[in-house]
Amino acid sequence: MKKSKSAIGAWCIRIAVLAVLTILAYLILSERVRNSRPLFIDDTLYAEEIAYAAKKYQLPPELIRALIRRESGFDKNAVGGAGEIGLMQILPQGAVAEWARIKKCPMPSKRELFDIKTNLDIGCWYLARAAGYWKNYRCYRELALAEYNAGRKNAERWKPRTTNGDVIKKIDFPATRKYVSEIMSHYRKYLLNKKQ
Repeated sequence: MKKSKSAIGAWCIRIAVLAVLTILAYLILSERVRNSRPLFIDDTLYAEEIAYAAKKYQLPPELIRALIRRESGFDKNAVGGAGEIGLMQILPQGAVAEWARIKKCPMPSKRELFDIKTNLDIGCWYLARAAGYWKNYRCYRELALAEYNAGRKNAERWKPRTTNGDVIKKIDFPATRKYVSEIMSHYRKYLLNKKQ
């Protein structure tokens, strides 16, 4: 009788553990699907490639890391809902087409856009162009990020009246406001970590 009670108890414990693991797996997977980004991000990935592209386009590598963290969670194979591709979630009909036109080179294939160096080159070029356009504003990084996310036309609506004004409060797309805020928050964290 004692053996059967202990065997039943062991089975109950196994079933309870299995149930807890099943629930945890469900929660993790549903969270990942809902956010469409990985829960655990290794933001040290591609450090050399990011540093190279950032230097080429005179951008802080910490800003690029923060943008990639938000855009793709450092998943080089990420594909967005509107067809955005790779680490920096570049749009073939947007940034990529503009890059090819300005550089006077053939449009890269979809497969080429997943290449880390190509993706970083196009994404950094696009962000640097936006940063250059807004360079006279104190919050030029925020405006460049807003443009990267929602286009120049919208960023023009959100620019402050004076070059010293704030931007984030003027962004009337909640998703873009959150996007810019998150990236700038991670950017500041990366800068602080660099100093330590």
